[in-house]
Amino acid sequence: MDIPVLDMVLRSGPMGQFIVILLLGLSIWSWALIVERMMFLGRIMRSGRNFRARFRNVRALPEVEKLSFAELASPMGRLAKIGGDEYQRILGDTQTHTRVSDWSFFLESQFTMARERLDSALSNIIAPFDRGILFLAMISSVAPFLGLLGTVWGIMNSFYEIGNQGSASLPVVAPGIAEALITTIVGLAVAIPALFFYNYCNSRAEKAVDAVEEFKEQLTVRLRREIFSAFFVEAKHGKIGQ
Repeated sequence: MDIPVLDMVLRSGPMGQFIVILLLGLSIWSWALIVERMMFLGRIMRSGRNFRARFRNVRALPEVEKLSFAELASPMGRLAKIGGDEYQRILGDTQTHTRVSDWSFFLESQFTMARERLDSALSNIIAPFDRGILFLAMISSVAPFLGLLGTVWGIMNSFYEIGNQGSASLPVVAPGIAEALITTIVGLAVAIPALFFYNYCNSRAEKAVDAVEEFKEQLTVRLRREIFSAFFVEAKHGKIGQ
């Protein structure tokens, strides 16, 4: 059975029509956010999987620069690039500061600075992951109340017309009832998908953040291991630590 939604909207009063238009605007905005977030998070997850596969074949952190521009532009690629830069910086400092008395303290200080730089970069990298998702939560919360406002307004108009004309006939109450029903329907139609995709996108964003944070920890461990290896090779050949 067809529901004459358009006819219900046209029979409603100005307030009901205004609320319906406002809800339709929120619906368009929410679906635009949903599509954009789904595409963005999908790209992030795919780029993370692809970069991990490529990173396993990188023999040393300085070789990260040989990866493609697209790979280095990914969230994990940006972290790996910083890891390679820190490798070069730490190794360069060990060769420059030849009169260090406590090399263990010196290296730990260098690793602390490297971790702080990676942590700072991580915060900037993951900041866009949940951008816009909060608006979906706001829309899912506001839309039902806008629908409820239209419902109360429509029922109030119906009772006003009944009292004003002394009749409860259909032509008298129909506009108010239509206003009450259509705003409720539209409000729920806007809120339900917004709430569903808010939870879904928020879950995807958290998984993407966890994956990047896990990679940062693995990168930090690998940086320490490679620096220690390079340090002892340099020390063995008498270039540092004398």
